[in-house]
Amino acid sequence: MFGRTRRILPASMLSAAVFLGGCNVAGGAGPAPGPTSPPITGDLANPLEVRSTGGVASVSLAAVIDPSTGGPAISYNGALVIPTIRVSPGDTIDVTYANELPASTTEPFNATSLHFHGLSVSPNAPGDDSIDILAMPGQTLHYQIAIPATQPPGVFWYHPHPHGESNWQVYNGMTGAIVVDGVAKIDPATSGLPERIMILRNVLQAPKFSSLAVLRGEHAAALARSSASAASTICSQPFGIGGEYTTVNGRPAGGKIVMQAGAKQLWRLVNASADGYFDLSVDGESLQLVSIDGVALKEYPGGTEQTVSDVVIPPAGRADVIVTGPTHAGVAFRTTCFDTGPGGDPNPSQVLGTISTGTPAGLPAVPAPGATPRALGTYDEAVGAAIAQQRTVAFTEDANGFYLNGQAYSATAAPMFVAQSGTVERWTLTNATTEVHDFHIHQVHFIVQDVDGVAQPTRWTDTFTLPIAHAGGTPSVTHVLVDFRDPTIRGTFLFHCHLLEHEDGGMMAKIQVQ
Repeated sequence: MFGRTRRILPASMLSAAVFLGGCNVAGGAGPAPGPTSPPITGDLANPLEVRSTGGVASVSLAAVIDPSTGGPAISYNGALVIPTIRVSPGDTIDVTYANELPASTTEPFNATSLHFHGLSVSPNAPGDDSIDILAMPGQTLHYQIAIPATQPPGVFWYHPHPHGESNWQVYNGMTGAIVVDGVAKIDPATSGLPERIMILRNVLQAPKFSSLAVLRGEHAAALARSSASAASTICSQPFGIGGEYTTVNGRPAGGKIVMQAGAKQLWRLVNASADGYFDLSVDGESLQLVSIDGVALKEYPGGTEQTVSDVVIPPAGRADVIVTGPTHAGVAFRTTCFDTGPGGDPNPSQVLGTISTGTPAGLPAVPAPGATPRALGTYDEAVGAAIAQQRTVAFTEDANGFYLNGQAYSATAAPMFVAQSGTVERWTLTNATTEVHDFHIHQVHFIVQDVDGVAQPTRWTDTFTLPIAHAGGTPSVTHVLVDFRDPTIRGTFLFHCHLLEHEDGGMMAKIQVQ
């Protein structure tokens, strides 16, 4: 029996200094096998979907214990399956989320919540409120996420956001995709293509929260050894956590992906890992980059698709790419190591899938544009030259935690910034550490202007990697234009590093838009 539905403030017992988490596989019918299991010969299937009916996508989820691992998981209709939620602009996502985890007086305290990452929706309850909505064991949350008619069509995702336990729960695979239909209205090249959704997760075979103290100590020791002038050895290292491996849609990496030779598919890639990076490519093939973080490149005035050899997706990032089927079987879909710096975490190279020639079964086609024009919003308008406010956010860390402008996150603290609705601000993001950080702000997207003086492509994004400090410790400097023009997002919400070890360790703050 579900507990009562209520909106509550974060519990004071929740720690603000949990750095690393264990993990578990969720998102398939039961726990996925480990990396030593026999190879899976069937084509990669898309996750189960819940589609909106009459303008509403209704989903009942529960946070539960996976009996096979003892770690937390999400169940849907009584099974350890996490559905993709598919909607259209103007729809509502209606989620009942029951916390059926056991009560605890020690870490993990098993509080939980959900964040609807990347959607331009209200941060106020019962919407996407990641500050004041939290369920302790036995309580149930009810979210109503009203998606504006102007929402860009694309791929987004949902995941837990309890401060101090986000890393633990996301590392356990408690994540799902959200698809807002309509991408062909912006990019007709996608119309009718087979749509393949790929949710990438780094997970553990045997999650143990008790191992966090050991891992935190190892991180502090590595931080003490690293320096801005030290050469990074990250790309010569295996995963940093024992038993860590990668899944694609809940199955171990390396399985079959079926494509017709010469035919195109739209791959919709979601990095649902707590801390892992993916540098994705298909051997010998170019990728046609359509969207980043849920917004098509063509949506920004003057933007267009790009032909790339690879695409780097940071934790929480997404990308849509058109892939042409190779003319022969056995071609690898892989990730190449991403260097996170001498103080960072390893992301080893892996083969994520092997392309087999044939006719894929069961993949839906991207809906054609149709005759109804799409509602236009601020994402379709250039940001212009008027900057309402200049701000600086410094990313720093030490052996005790992670900080923004020298402050660790407090649930009771006032907003670090107050912005005005209808404006655009220019933020200077500095990284004085020997590892990368992954800047993310809720509710809005931003445009990266330049990194250490080098101009960047003009496109919308909601996650961006800040380079490590330069030799001698001089911080890297990234300038971004943060867009507060959409009145839907008025309220108080969060910005943070989306390496969730860092977020849980304090690298997060509030902003109020009024």
